[in-house]
This record gives sequence, C-alpha cells and structure tokens, in this order.
Amino acid sequence: MAHGPLKLGRIAYLNVWPLYESLIPDFPEGPDITYVPGHPSELNTALAAGDIDAAPASAFAYLARPGAFKLLPDLCIRAAVAPIQSVLLLSPVPLAELPAHLRRTGDPVLFSGASASSNALTRVLWRFAWNFPDVRFESVPPGTGLATGKPFVEIGDLALGRYLDPPAGWHVTDLGQAWFDYAGTPFVFALWIVRAGLSGQRLEALGKLHTALAAINANLPERLPALVRAPSRPDWISETDLLNYLRVVNYDLDASAKASLVLFAEHCRELGSIEAVPGLRFAL
Repeated sequence: MAHGPLKLGRIAYLNVWPLYESLIPDFPEGPDITYVPGHPSELNTALAAGDIDAAPASAFAYLARPGAFKLLPDLCIRAAVAPIQSVLLLSPVPLAELPAHLRRTGDPVLFSGASASSNALTRVLWRFAWNFPDVRFESVPPGTGLATGKPFVEIGDLALGRYLDPPAGWHVTDLGQAWFDYAGTPFVFALWIVRAGLSGQRLEALGKLHTALAAINANLPERLPALVRAPSRPDWISETDLLNYLRVVNYDLDASAKASLVLFAEHCRELGSIEAVPGLRFAL
C-alpha cells in the first residue's frame, strides 16, 4: 500500500475551504496526491476502511478508535474562541423549555447523519452542561431536520445558512458557544486524521502536505480578505459573511485545544460513548 498517490479526503464545507483553496494550486492532483470528497461521516468511514489515507475528519472518530489512526501535528478544525456558526441545535422552543417540550410531545432530538463530533457534543452538553434528563436521539439525513418540526442538529454549510438567516419561530443554539460557556475552552470539531500504517511514498507526500498546510495556516489571517473574493466563493454567502465566518474558525491544535479535547473525551467516556480517553498519537 506504500505506492501510488496519497488519498486525501476533502470536506466540501466552507470551514476548510481556505485551506484547500490555497493547497490545491501547489498540490494538484497527480502522482503524489488525489482528493476524495465527502462529508465528515463519509470520510470517517473511508478512513476506517483504509479507502483514504488522511482527512480532516470528526475528532470523535479518533477518540473512538485511536488504535486505527494517527494525527497530523498542530492542526485541527475548532472554534477560534466560542461561536462556530456552523454547528447548531435548532429547537421549536427556547433551549430551557426543550425538556418540557419533549416530554409533552414525545419527540426525539434529531442528529445530523453527516456528523459524529457534533452529535457526541450534543450528548455531552445535554448531560453535563445543561443537566437535561435523558431523551431519545435519532439520526436523519443532513438538511432534513427543519421539515420535521422536531429539534435537530445541523452542521456545515447548511447550518451556516441557518445561522445567517434563522428560520422563523426557531431558536438557534451555537454548540461551539455552548461548549465554551461550559468548559472555557474552544471546541475541537475535527482533527487531521491519518490511517495507521501509512508508509513509503504516501508518508513522504504526507510530510510535504503537512509542511504546506502549516505554512498556509500561518499566513491565513492576512490572506482571508483577498481569499473571500475568489471566484470559487459560493454565491449564497456574501464576502462579508464569509469573512466573519472564517474568522471564527481556527486550525491551531494548541494547548487549549488539546485540553478541550481531553475534557470532551472524558465526558464521552463517562457517557459510555468511548472506552477510554486516548493519548494523541502523531503520524509525523
């Protein structure tokens, strides 16, 4: 498996758009790298199956199966401080009234089929931050929650659209902000996950990729104002809204992010979602 191009997963969401917009001109598809699109849950599955070599994928996927994966150092996808704008819980009643509403209706809370970290985060906040009684959680395809009338989690560009233009009568909770209010640290939604056992040409390509991503990340604050004017910016979001959004997304796996990740993992363990709190193992 050491030969052939590095297969890199690519989330189509705007939260990684600046990285790929800068990366692909220097790393076009070819003998060294090929890009495989998918939403986070699809990339989690592809990594676990060995169908791709690396990807920015759900932090929860690493916590759940740390023996199968390693990480790229210094990089993640997290809230810069608190709000993230693209990971939301939408409810037909205010958050504080939600338990009573669910008791009255018998409704579940609907998770996004595109996510793992955000769904796990909702469970953690439900128990430890909000101290709500247990309820049913069910999964639905992304983008379908609003039509059900039930409270639902939405992530990615669909969620960002709801944040910028909230549906009438719905109450929006930014889960990045909710975690920060509880934990005092920015939430880490995704890590750059690498399948264990990567070697040879692909590992060499991964090293070059990491160097490039680190340089892109370092220069990103200065480049963002010009980047949001790129022709590839989706026409559904304005330059101003995109710039504001990309300033609340951060890619630094620093000490505060690692502390946040450990606390989240500990709560996931307490809920029985993972067996133990793993250490962070790096591929490079």
